[in-house]
Amino acid sequence: MINVKAAIIWSFFFFYKRANLVTIVFKVIGPAEVGLALNNRLLMAKNFARARHEGQRYGEFPYHVHLDDVEKLAQPFGINAMVVAQLHDILEDTTTSFDELVTDFGELVALAVSYLTDPVGGDRKSKKKQLYQRFTTLDPVEEAARLALIVKACDRLANVKASRLFHPPKYALYQSEHPEFRKAAYRVGLCEMVWWELDMLIEVGDKIGRY
Repeated sequence: MINVKAAIIWSFFFFYKRANLVTIVFKVIGPAEVGLALNNRLLMAKNFARARHEGQRYGEFPYHVHLDDVEKLAQPFGINAMVVAQLHDILEDTTTSFDELVTDFGELVALAVSYLTDPVGGDRKSKKKQLYQRFTTLDPVEEAARLALIVKACDRLANVKASRLFHPPKYALYQSEHPEFRKAAYRVGLCEMVWWELDMLIEVGDKIGRY
């Protein structure tokens, strides 16, 4: 269980994001317990997502395989990105509400997840058109928007990698959607290595061996 000091540090990270406050907390409580609090927060997100996505499949795999893949890609961008990665499909594919996410994970995470959620109704083409229009309005200066854009790039990369290996028709669909997706979601200087790998996999098709 999370101890009292870890709960205190979790509260600090939840309400304050400035670097000087984080530095103070590290000095007062210590890096080991900071890590404990962050790990507990991520573990909570994982457990929450697995419970809510229970019974859902990602191709031949349990759905959490995809969530874990997106989380790994989001790891270089910090704990909030990893938490959002675990929760990115939860409003879209489960009965979880926005208010539940606010209560359990804070407004920042809930807002980022809401930015990533497909509109309700319509076919894939119309949903993606509306979603991409939303992405074009996101300003990465806003932290929730920045997290959403990062996690969306990680999500698409995970989907492209998986479909290239296991579902060629879906991979071809991602290739056809890529110009519009990139136009809407790419921001200069934001998760450039993710975009580099994604662009490469989209462009090379079957010209290089699958991995």
